[in-house]
Amino acid sequence: MKLQPERARSCPTFRFRFGIAGIAPRFQTVASLKAIIQSVARVFTLAFGKADGEGNVFHPTDKCPECGTSLMRARRGDAVDAWTCPNLDCPAQIRARIVHWCSPGALDIAGGEAAFAAMLVGRGLARDVAELYRIKVAELAALPGMDKDSAQKFFDALTASQKRAAWRTLYGLDIPQVGPDEAKSLCRHFASVDNVFAASVERLMKAEGVSEAAARSLVHWHSDGVNRRLVKRLFKAGVNFKSELYPAP
Repeated sequence: MKLQPERARSCPTFRFRFGIAGIAPRFQTVASLKAIIQSVARVFTLAFGKADGEGNVFHPTDKCPECGTSLMRARRGDAVDAWTCPNLDCPAQIRARIVHWCSPGALDIAGGEAAFAAMLVGRGLARDVAELYRIKVAELAALPGMDKDSAQKFFDALTASQKRAAWRTLYGLDIPQVGPDEAKSLCRHFASVDNVFAASVERLMKAEGVSEAAARSLVHWHSDGVNRRLVKRLFKAGVNFKSELYPAP
């Protein structure tokens, strides 16, 4: 028996067959779009690196020449950092942090330039900035090109750095987004470096000129156990944490 058009459309078999036929192209379109998106994602990964879910992108091919770690860059808002080695134990990273700590803008330790920092790291005398304050004069004097007088001079510069302003200590830690202006502002707003690290993002942002990116970066940096231990060791070594910029009560 031949069904009339109206009755045919109401037939369950008709609805199933022709319904599937109508939906299938849509499924094929979605599948094709997914395949295209995945292909584009693969191309972007090969060209620009792989993201880790925290805004950090790892280079697909380039690696640190010293430790072999894939280079990384971070996206902070609309800004994108340069490619750097993310391995905090990389000798190049350690040297850079020591040089920054000793720089005139930070703790102002004369003699702590790149070549000397490389020698300290290479000889195993300093693996971070806190270990600078454990070095003995005799160990410095035994380094190539050093004698007792030059060793004593650098040791005296280290000792003098323990009394530097607290904002220099904060800036010297080389926390991303925390430059000298942010460090000074935070030390005007908080009585000590410890108080800065104990503050929330919201409280940090109340300091003039401290952006949300800087506040989050500082909190994130201090959330790392290695960094927290470094801060404690610096305090124990006698580095000044009390802010002279904080208004007296």
